[in-house]
Amino acid sequence: IFYIFSDGYVDQFGGTQGRKYMKKRFKEFLLQIHREPIEKQKEMIYEEMFNWMDGTEQIDDQIVIGMRLVK
Repeated sequence: IFYIFSDGYVDQFGGTQGRKYMKKRFKEFLLQIHREPIEKQKEMIYEEMFNWMDGTEQIDDQIVIGMRLVK
């Protein structure tokens, strides 16, 4: 699987200290979920950001595209 994403996802403020989500955290998250079916990943990515924002206003457009190569 490979992923393409906008900076809006990783630059979103939230969490307990109101910080940015950051690329490192997103990379670690994707490594945890990459074996899940793609539809499940979609739900998990949405839920991750929803929980991260925890009521914080969205500051930018967010897009994540995941593609699984099939042999």
